[in-house]
Amino acid sequence: MRRKELSGEGAASLISSVAFREEQFEDYLPFVSLVDDETILTRGGEYMQCIRVNGLNSMTANDEALIRLKKRIATIIAQTEGRFSFYIHKISKRLSPEISPVRGDGFAAEVDRRWQSALSSYGLRDKTLTITVLRRPAASRSVSAFEKVRARFAKDKVEDQKQLRERRLASLREVVSILLSATEGMSGRALTASSGELLGFLEAIGSGTEVPTYPLSEIGILARSVANFRPTFASNRITLSGGNTGRKSGLIFTIKNYPNQTEHGMFDSLNLPHDMVITHSFTPIPNDVMEERIRRAQKMMASMNDAGVSDRELLASAADGLVTGKLVFGGHHMTAAIYSSNERELAEAAADIQQVAQEAGVKVITEAFASRAHYFAQFPGNAAFRSRIGTITNRNFAGLASLHRTPLGKNGDEVPWKDPITVFPTPEGSGYQFSFHRKLSRGNVDAEPPAGHTLILGPSGGGKSVLIAFLIAQAQRMNARVFAFDYRRGLEVPLRALGAEYSEITANRPTGLNPLWSETDPEGQQWLSEWITALIERAERPLTAQQSQFLQDAIRRNAEAPQGLRHWSQFASLFAPLDDDGDLESRIREWAPSGRYGWIFGGNREDTFSLNGDLVGFDLTSVLDNGNDKERAAVLGYIFRRLERAMQDRRPTIIVVDEAWRALDTDYFADKLQGWLVTLRKLNCVVLLVTQFATQIANSKAGASILQGVQTQILLPNDDASAQDFAALNLNAKELTIMLETPPGKRVALVRDDQGSVLLDTDLTDLGQLLMSIGNSTAGRAALAAPDYDPEFWRALK
Repeated sequence: MRRKELSGEGAASLISSVAFREEQFEDYLPFVSLVDDETILTRGGEYMQCIRVNGLNSMTANDEALIRLKKRIATIIAQTEGRFSFYIHKISKRLSPEISPVRGDGFAAEVDRRWQSALSSYGLRDKTLTITVLRRPAASRSVSAFEKVRARFAKDKVEDQKQLRERRLASLREVVSILLSATEGMSGRALTASSGELLGFLEAIGSGTEVPTYPLSEIGILARSVANFRPTFASNRITLSGGNTGRKSGLIFTIKNYPNQTEHGMFDSLNLPHDMVITHSFTPIPNDVMEERIRRAQKMMASMNDAGVSDRELLASAADGLVTGKLVFGGHHMTAAIYSSNERELAEAAADIQQVAQEAGVKVITEAFASRAHYFAQFPGNAAFRSRIGTITNRNFAGLASLHRTPLGKNGDEVPWKDPITVFPTPEGSGYQFSFHRKLSRGNVDAEPPAGHTLILGPSGGGKSVLIAFLIAQAQRMNARVFAFDYRRGLEVPLRALGAEYSEITANRPTGLNPLWSETDPEGQQWLSEWITALIERAERPLTAQQSQFLQDAIRRNAEAPQGLRHWSQFASLFAPLDDDGDLESRIREWAPSGRYGWIFGGNREDTFSLNGDLVGFDLTSVLDNGNDKERAAVLGYIFRRLERAMQDRRPTIIVVDEAWRALDTDYFADKLQGWLVTLRKLNCVVLLVTQFATQIANSKAGASILQGVQTQILLPNDDASAQDFAALNLNAKELTIMLETPPGKRVALVRDDQGSVLLDTDLTDLGQLLMSIGNSTAGRAALAAPDYDPEFWRALK
């Protein structure tokens, strides 16, 4: 059977053939040759290019954005004036995220092994979206015999053909460029043959398995490079074998009855755990042909007094749309091919497809008679094979073939720490590579790290601490250093399981803090001057110029003094000669041993507060609960300074600040926080700010700096909250519904970052007994009560 026999009524010719010979699979593929790295010439004389886009996440994107995308696609199709055909493919394939393991045999490594094992059992899928644009040949016209003879001998015939070819290629590239602009923000790119993506995609159309595929070096049509497996047909069943597909069976569905109306996202629920290929094609019908069809329909309605007012209005509106150029009609063909090596799973998937279609108001069927035609019609350029074609508008097409997809997060080469922190499943069965950081600028991988500071919101008992502990453990894959400002010991058990040093800062024991002992170099002296000024200055009585100068001199003299004299009692005595009626000295003595703030620094002759170790935690409950702004500014301001010193090596570092609204609700942090966050970003540090409500952050003194400087958000649902509690975050309607209406106990989290928002399944049940430590359980706290507890206590928790 030769390919030319399949022109015109190709589907009918194929179906009536005596036999399909497997060795001639390539004969039914339309791909002739590569024009360039991005462009293919088909047997029908079309030029085609393929665009891969990330799409929009319909679960969390606002409806205005989804409708805007639909309108853009529809408008582009209308503006091409029938010279182009369009295909949109959604291919579901197995997702196996590549992520480096946590090394060793400690708690973090065991958490990672359990989690990676769980992920591999979930059957995660990715759905790729690809738009194919075909520049059709010019419509043929009848010519006389004389014109044919003259054209054959015309000297400029070859040159004319070359110019025509270049014009068609130029118009194809223009439309592709417009589509890439219309999908800006969705990482759109043209697929290339040299990368293996272009032919890999074309091969996947017929197999549901996408792997890089390259053009064969031998002379021959391009289709031979794509035909790397064998499809055979029996009744309505497709069997694939050979190549990268393995052996599997398939069914292909097509639309029998179209719905009265189409909506964007009608088929978004087709998220099945199987290899699946959904194909939409749209070939415009000439406007004059459609205008004549509409006129005939209107005359028929008028003569028979048929149809209601709404039908007449629809026809009138369609006629107006054609005249104004806003509407284009075309032949639409949709198929959904599913494949599985398991017959039971295939039957279940088939039932799921029919159920989703029924809910969308569409009847889909499989056909023994036409399954082969439907199969080959999936390939761009094979329009002759299409049967059961529906006439729809460009707007209908843009709605049926919605560019909706769950994002996968950022790959390792897109983030500064070279690996995602972890992978979470999504409710749609995909897998999301979570990272704190914004995406690296293209070609700028060695520049300063992008922002990664993260706000974590969730109700008490809603799983915040469990999620934070899990992320800290997973961050050990990049050997991240961790400093945790804890509240009510919520992270003590997981931190100690990870091997952290853990202490408590409270008024009833020495803190070991003494900035006068440690901050003696020029940079430290400058910091001390600003910090002490913030602690002792009063709104009603600011420091005079004389006092400020005397303070700087005292700080310099302290730096020059022997180490044993660098303490607050000695420091306060330096201000006795100042002629200000003892004002400045009295303010300084408030921080000496006998002063009201003396418990913080006063009794410490040197600085013994330890930040040594890869993981350090300190409980600040006493400091945060007493409500004293100066004490919080003093303790946290100095510890943050110490951390800044420790991070000069630019090693990946995470700082956790629980109850952040309390910790940072001071005039000092309101003034300093934004600059401090910038400094820490440059030092390769990520700050996790944790609290219950966005209003707590917004109403705090440092709220503006936090909301401006922390752009990644992890939000846990809270059915006790109100819309006002999330007002500061500017959630869209869908995001707000997730926050307020998710049933209690359902472990999900909404992540919002520079790439948009996505809902994650954060149920960590598959960690088993490790949750006893991750979750700061009663049994875990009991194990730590002994003064000589076993550092590997987590292994015994059940």
